[in-house]
Amino acid sequence: MQFSQSVDFPLTQKDTCTLSGQLQTQNGTGAGGINLSWRHIFSHKSWAEVEMCAGSGPGISFKGFRTLSKRFFWNGGTILQFTPEGIRPGVMSTLAMQIDKYSVGYLSYQGGIRQIFSTQVIRETEKNRYNFSIQVGLPHSYVLMQYTRKLISQELKLRIALKAGTFGGVIEYGAEKKISKFSNLAFSVVCGVPAGVKLKIRLTRASQTYSFPIHLCEEVMPAPVFYATIVPLVLYIVVKKGFVEPFIKEEKSKKLEKQKQDNFNKLLEKRREAMAAQELMQATYNRIRDEESNKKGLVIINAIYGKIIKDASQQGDMEISNDVVDVTIPVQCLVKDSKLVIHERTKSELPGFFDPALGEEKMLHIIYTYHDEPHEVTVADHEPVRLPKTCSLMAKKLQFT
Repeated sequence: MQFSQSVDFPLTQKDTCTLSGQLQTQNGTGAGGINLSWRHIFSHKSWAEVEMCAGSGPGISFKGFRTLSKRFFWNGGTILQFTPEGIRPGVMSTLAMQIDKYSVGYLSYQGGIRQIFSTQVIRETEKNRYNFSIQVGLPHSYVLMQYTRKLISQELKLRIALKAGTFGGVIEYGAEKKISKFSNLAFSVVCGVPAGVKLKIRLTRASQTYSFPIHLCEEVMPAPVFYATIVPLVLYIVVKKGFVEPFIKEEKSKKLEKQKQDNFNKLLEKRREAMAAQELMQATYNRIRDEESNKKGLVIINAIYGKIIKDASQQGDMEISNDVVDVTIPVQCLVKDSKLVIHERTKSELPGFFDPALGEEKMLHIIYTYHDEPHEVTVADHEPVRLPKTCSLMAKKLQFT
């Protein structure tokens, strides 16, 4: 198991300190480290950082970043690690190039503690991410190809990677899901030689990261691969449906109830204002209604606005809560020449309306007659309204043909 956390401390607009730590345990043996860094920003083109670490021996590192041109930038540094055998120096350097709008190439070198030379190309668009890299060095050299598909509407990422080198070869696939505003849950299955089958679970919340690598077997066999794939999915569904969603729903209900209590007086005032506006509209309402009735035009029988829940199991059925307001008068007053047009906006801003259900989804339900034919329509809060419906007009024309 692994656990890491970091905290930033802005000192000035250009200076920031970061305190981070890591803990890990494997086979009953624990290890960890703590890091303290200070970064100074010279300009939008360059910064420098010094970092001190302790854990597996004290160490100090110096890092820097510099934008070289419009398409090139560089970062690198050096590290000094203090061990019982003496000081172990190391250097690192990366040159990056912006290939096009979506692609970046990297050329990196590490020397001293580890000798590594690598090149990497990353292409990232709104829905896809491609990563191709080659590493040559000690102790291992490899080629990596990785693809990530982003399902933005579902806040989900699907990954697959192929890695082959001097250590053998592995295939890794998995998914990452945003489960709350600040939390991400990811799992991946690694199958390869000589790694065997591993299941990796990672939970990230703000600046905290919890990692759980589980080694299932030394060889690639169908049963461990199947269970490593299915069990996390089943566990996620059970936890989400049994714990997360009820908890979020309860928290949302508490928040809405508190919001209602805090805005109770304001809600009463808005209701009084809406009722006063409707009283002033009474004469206009009577005139327009009489005109529309005489010419068999658009007559509003009833209109309500607020929290209206549609029953998906039975078409046309609705559940009306107490958080509604009768808006028959203001809706009839909006009728002109047997037409009702409400543009795409929140209807609580219309004259004679107010918001009876703060923080909740609202609908407008209208029962009306047109040419003495009854009709009914329900629209969302921000959805535009155009009455009579085209289908009603077409049906009426067909009756005369």
